[in-house]
Amino acid sequence: MPRPRMPATTAAVCVLALAATRVVANPVVRRASPTWEGGYYNPTSNGGQWLTAARDTYPAGLGEPINVVISSESDGVLMFDEGFFDYSQSLQFSASCLGQSGGLEQEANLGDGNGMHNQSGLLRENFGDPGFGTCRETFEGGYHYRFWRQNGTAANSGAWFLAASQEQDLAAQHDITPNGYDIGRDEVVRRAVASGGTKSPLTNRTFTATARNASGIGYYANVSTSEINHGVGTDGVVMILTVKVTSNGSAPSLGASSSGASQTLVPSRFTLAQLLGTAALTLFAVGILV
Repeated sequence: MPRPRMPATTAAVCVLALAATRVVANPVVRRASPTWEGGYYNPTSNGGQWLTAARDTYPAGLGEPINVVISSESDGVLMFDEGFFDYSQSLQFSASCLGQSGGLEQEANLGDGNGMHNQSGLLRENFGDPGFGTCRETFEGGYHYRFWRQNGTAANSGAWFLAASQEQDLAAQHDITPNGYDIGRDEVVRRAVASGGTKSPLTNRTFTATARNASGIGYYANVSTSEINHGVGTDGVVMILTVKVTSNGSAPSLGASSSGASQTLVPSRFTLAQLLGTAALTLFAVGILV
């Protein structure tokens, strides 16, 4: 006896039901796009974080707050290494004495596809003396910031991310002062937005800056003091600087860089003189100590 055929409409319903079951069983996984915050991508929106990864901490796994961003909506000059370095000079921050950071490098994940990677560098307060001031900071303590560039293929903003802080003197092994992360951030911003702007002593290039703050969900809302190096807390605010060049001084034009790709910074005659001078100063200091 022949088996009865299933009506066409019933068969169609069964096929659709089976397809729906397979869709539920094998959902499409969609990766979230990085969130554009106006001049930078929020690292936490694409697998990154605002805390650095410091080395040899106790307990292990502690970090330090990235608390200043120089927006990619700044003048194109700032999108070059040379322009960033020149701007830092205008804020009275220079390369460490003899090029030695005097501390362990830290890593950061900016959510740009580069993963966790070493800092690009560290700049110290020079007390208005770009030649020898950072040697003074090494002994006496002061302000400094580590920096990274958000330029990976997954979130290529070109913005600069700074972890600023105030540290104690060499005798205290450069531990962070109480509330030193927020104090360091606020000092960088205070200098940046100073009335009349800032000027690089190397090129006479002048800058002005505006600042806004970012905080809350996606920043430090879920970060506790127990996760921060030295047990020093933070108010959770990240300051966003937008910097404009008001005069190019004696500096050559650099042109805008829309790709965020870093440009090589060629040491100037001043930098070479600084190295020779700091070497002599260091030998003199060692002689005194001996």
